[in-house]
Amino acid sequence: MRSMDRAHYAIRKLERAQQAHAEATEKAIEVSKLDYLFALTEALELRDVYCAFKDHPSDELRERLTRAFSGPPLPQAETKKNRDGRNIMFELALGSEWTLLGGKVEFLEPDLCLRTPHRSYLVACKRPENDHGIRAAVKDAASQLRSVLETQNENFGIVAISLSRILNHGDTYFSGRYEQLSNILNDLIAVHRKDWRTTEFHPRNIAILVYAHTPANWGAGLYRLSAMRMVQAFGDFSGDHHNLRSDMTELYAVHT
Repeated sequence: MRSMDRAHYAIRKLERAQQAHAEATEKAIEVSKLDYLFALTEALELRDVYCAFKDHPSDELRERLTRAFSGPPLPQAETKKNRDGRNIMFELALGSEWTLLGGKVEFLEPDLCLRTPHRSYLVACKRPENDHGIRAAVKDAASQLRSVLETQNENFGIVAISLSRILNHGDTYFSGRYEQLSNILNDLIAVHRKDWRTTEFHPRNIAILVYAHTPANWGAGLYRLSAMRMVQAFGDFSGDHHNLRSDMTELYAVHT
């Protein structure tokens, strides 16, 4: 870790804002509302990763954390050359969310493996930079899963696509409610679903998970908001996809 990696930057922003609030001074001006919300969102994300994996012994986790802390402190400064940190953080954040819900997550190829009481799902995570990158991201993830699923007959596959960067480049925060963010995801899926119809999915690559995570402030003390939608990768609604929906419903039901 470095003294000014993304984690330290977020924590120091929050410390400065907290100090200004405690002293009731004008120092809060030094931390804009936008900077504060992004710092808080990323710090809470890091907290979740820590709580989920603090006892995880894997060297693979250590390597991913090192990469996840890289990149510019604020997402608006991201470029194609320095996006790796937040791309990896998407994998860790999704894995930590499932772990904190009670799921068992392992760091296996291509990115994650979610083990439920009934089935196991291999997950390939992608975080495209813009709308035009969604099709390529789905195709690349499907290719990774196809290679792995060929040798693991007992597992199923999920393509996980983060739209966080597309919806928010780091220069705003979301002021709507969960239903509105969820509807945005539904609209994006409707527009882009036709783009992956020509993708070669493995028969057990049964779903595409679409995810968004953003700083939010709509006046009720909520400072981050996430939404997730899962659609079938191809074909008609299958029994395997129904099983996935049941497994996910069971996983999230504890906290809904």
